[in-house]
Amino acid sequence: MEVTLPAIRAFVAVAREGSFGAAATSLGVSQPTVSAAVRRLETVVGRPLLVRDRDGVRPTELGRRLLAHAVAVVSATDDFETLLTGETPELTVGFMGEAAGPLTSRLLAVVRRACGGEVRLRRFDFDDPSCGLLTGASDLAVVWPPLETGDALETRPLRTDPRAVAVPLGDPLAGLAAVGPADLAGRVWVVPRSRDEVWRAFRRPGAAGVTDVAGEVGSDAIEETLELVAAGRGVALLSEGTDEHYARAGVVFVPLSGGQRCSTALAWRRADTRPVLTGVLRALGAREWLPE
Repeated sequence: MEVTLPAIRAFVAVAREGSFGAAATSLGVSQPTVSAAVRRLETVVGRPLLVRDRDGVRPTELGRRLLAHAVAVVSATDDFETLLTGETPELTVGFMGEAAGPLTSRLLAVVRRACGGEVRLRRFDFDDPSCGLLTGASDLAVVWPPLETGDALETRPLRTDPRAVAVPLGDPLAGLAAVGPADLAGRVWVVPRSRDEVWRAFRRPGAAGVTDVAGEVGSDAIEETLELVAAGRGVALLSEGTDEHYARAGVVFVPLSGGQRCSTALAWRRADTRPVLTGVLRALGAREWLPE
């Protein structure tokens, strides 16, 4: 049985939407059609590519490895169809949280000039730290490494930022010049909820050397994290740059001792070799657009 483009499209759509019904809607076909297409692809592979759980439908380990390549096939086909019709290409740039600051604005200006077509900006939260790259919802992304993506993505560092702990205004730590693991012992922490275990672990107290944890409160987005901190529900491990882009009344950012830093990076799919994307990446390689 040969691999068909409709089967690849169905697989990508289900992985992106998180359900067969939503995938069918996005493709403009029936749900049984999507299910049958995915089954045909799994028959060719000989192993499941998708698994259902309480959070919806997600790729298996093999599915994750194949997804980036499947997305590249779909993207290349869409670009070819665009060329045939004479339309201008479109690119979507994904971002998360503070990455929507001046850095992203500068990046978008370069992308628009290099692309020559429509450039869309799409926001993502903690459920997808790849900012749509692994599901095909974006073509480029400004991400916060590290990510659990294997060799599916290429990344290019953009900037680094000192790590800090967000505490409620009036907290005894708020007046300190810096805090270390001993100062943070016995605290409740606001931590991100994410399927990416590598990304999540880097943002939990253990990454700051804190082993004495009183409890954890989950958060799905940077704004929710800051609201929980302001409400006194816990403290959070963030970056000093968060205060610049998401200043929140009732929250104080205290630098973390030890010189720890976090990074922001440009990312794209390794398998995506479309001319429109490679042209944009060449333009972004001239780093004059980056702020000092």
